[in-house]
Amino acid sequence: MTPRHVRALRGTAAAWVATVVAATAHTLSGGGAPSPAFVAAVGILAAPFAVALVGRRLSAWRVGATVLASQGLFHVAFAVTADADPAALHGHHVTHLGGDLSAVVLPDSPMLAAHVLAAIATVAALYGGERMLRALGRGIRSLFSRARAIAPRPPMPRFAPAPAGPVVVAARIVLSDVSRRGPPVLV
Repeated sequence: MTPRHVRALRGTAAAWVATVVAATAHTLSGGGAPSPAFVAAVGILAAPFAVALVGRRLSAWRVGATVLASQGLFHVAFAVTADADPAALHGHHVTHLGGDLSAVVLPDSPMLAAHVLAAIATVAALYGGERMLRALGRGIRSLFSRARAIAPRPPMPRFAPAPAGPVVVAARIVLSDVSRRGPPVLV
């Protein structure tokens, strides 16, 4: 893989893992559960930004900054859209939902703790997971290089010595007039 492919894979994985972990942490800490389609949309929109933020080399700080930024953005997106209009569930009653948007967007302490723990878990999973995959790849590559070194060589063809005298080849064609070919005899 080229460095560009590795960077794209790292950023996309960071976006998707951070999205799913953020949605789970947001839901478990008391926020409304976002729909799977919304989680997919946020993951798709977050992937290019995560690719730009993660950088060329694996760095816990860059991955951590990417995940923390994405956790904040995901919280805002989930808080604004999850259960956005509870008055719509009451049929024809119209209710003015006045108030400050910062009350919805700013997390309370359980929500903040859940997002911070989710960010730590995401960074550990992404950073440790990539290091583990690289070590696994190096180990498999070294096993295959050893297997090639130990593999037996193909046998060399052996030639039979040439006969000392003239070779007599038996005739394979029978030269006779007797032919047993014909229709079968009826009994």
